[in-house]
Order: sequence, then C-alpha cells, then structure tokens
Amino acid sequence: MQRKYSLDVVVVVLLFGIYAICAVLLCMIGANVYHNTADSMARNYDNRTGALYVVEKIRQNDSAGVIATDSVEGSDALVITEKKSGQGYRIWLFVKDGTLYEGFFAPDTEPDPALCEEIMPMQSLTITMTGSRDKVIDLAFTTTDGKTQDFSLSLRSAGSGGAR
Repeated sequence: MQRKYSLDVVVVVLLFGIYAICAVLLCMIGANVYHNTADSMARNYDNRTGALYVVEKIRQNDSAGVIATDSVEGSDALVITEKKSGQGYRIWLFVKDGTLYEGFFAPDTEPDPALCEEIMPMQSLTITMTGSRDKVIDLAFTTTDGKTQDFSLSLRSAGSGGAR
C-alpha cells in the first residue's frame, strides 16, 4: 500500500511539473508574439503616419491656387495658403533635422522652424509638382529607419499655386 501511494505522489508531481513547464513555455511564446506584434505596429506607424498626414493635408486643401511648393533652409516644403475670417495665413510642412514640422505663418513671413510644431520623426521629404498646370504632386518620404515611400497625388482642383 505504501508503495502504491508513493507511486501516485510521483505521478502527480511529474504531471504537475509537466503542466508547469508547459505553462511557462506558453507564457514565453505569448510574450514573444506580443513583442513582435508591438514592434511591427510601431514600424507600421512610423512608415505610414507621417506620409498619410501630409497626403491628408493636401486632400483637405485641394483648391485652385492653394497648394504650392517652396523650401525651408534647403529642405522641400509644402505650402498651403488659407484664408479664414478675412485673415490669410500659410501652413508650411517640411522636414528638418529628422523631424516633420508644421507651422502657421502670415503670408509675407518666412517660416522659422523654432516656431513650428513637431509632428513626428521623418528622415526626409521630397516634393515635386509636375504635369500641366502643376496638377500632380510627387511625394517621397524617407522614414527614420531608411524606408522610402513614394506617392503621386493628382490634384482635383482646376489649378494649383505651383512652385514659388
């Protein structure tokens, strides 16, 4: 009887040990999957958000003579001219020192990066207006990890501001 009891205890302890090892392995696998998913989501965010931010700004302001290109301290810039409540201003979007900036300035004021809002990290932004009457905007975004995304947007408006 004593021998059967000790054998039962050994079997129960072994089963518990196997269960514990399986539970720990399952937790480790789950943590690894979570880590990989979080990294993938962060890369996806970095690769798409900045580009889509600029694309959406263009789509929101697609009116004749509103969108133009310029430069800020040697970097390409997208310039959007707006008029609200009788006041005109220009929105400048550009990349400087690895950061996408957005600034609101009076029409006759040159943009100062120190007065602009940091949007997100981005290595570079290249903007070219092509086509008849500058109807196509070619954008090339380079993220901080070196990946480049290219977009070509056809303006729906009857004409653009073009390059200044």
